[in-house]
Amino acid sequence: MASATRPQSLKARQRQEREQLILQTADELLLEKGYHDTSIEDIAARVGISKGTVYLHFASKDDLVFALLERGMRELQATLDAIFSSTGTPREKLCAVIEQFYAHLMSQQRLQLVEALFRSPELHSRLMERRELFNKAWAEPRKCIIALLEEGKAAGEFDPAIPTPVMLSLFWSMISPHTHRLLVVEERMPSGIVVAHLSRFLFKGLAPGGDCPAIAPETPHEME
Repeated sequence: MASATRPQSLKARQRQEREQLILQTADELLLEKGYHDTSIEDIAARVGISKGTVYLHFASKDDLVFALLERGMRELQATLDAIFSSTGTPREKLCAVIEQFYAHLMSQQRLQLVEALFRSPELHSRLMERRELFNKAWAEPRKCIIALLEEGKAAGEFDPAIPTPVMLSLFWSMISPHTHRLLVVEERMPSGIVVAHLSRFLFKGLAPGGDCPAIAPETPHEME
């Protein structure tokens, strides 16, 4: 007979709750003040704990930021899992992914924070050290998007003649931070309008029976 799961101790539960409060507070302060103007002292003061207590959970501000990035990736995966497991056609699900990115995952403040982090040479260097970790985090969403594209091809929604890697690249470009900044931030277009036009453009291009002429294979001379 399998043993029952041992309940979490009060001390462990309190530690976990305190860690989540530190992360939430750090997220708020980073959005308000930016990476360079936010200190561990600021975070501790707002939480109402000592600076040393923060260091019991996170060895440095950078480690705290990486914990936030990892938490964001988990939240993203949970959002995508809900979309992928819902009823609907592949096209409807891909539309929902685009909507989620623009409505919730790419607010102007959060985008500015991400850009600030990547402009920090020391933080960017440490991010590159953990690149494999974040590549793994993106592996599952990538696999799910590919599955939807293949399902759409099989159902006749998408043109089977278009290679799936090309479709995937086009889709990622629709939800890239660069596209968001260009259209929503710089052009000041409402995100709902952007999503509608990008979705229309993407799925019209992926639909079978397009007007693009067949592309002949490259000859060895053309490839040189």
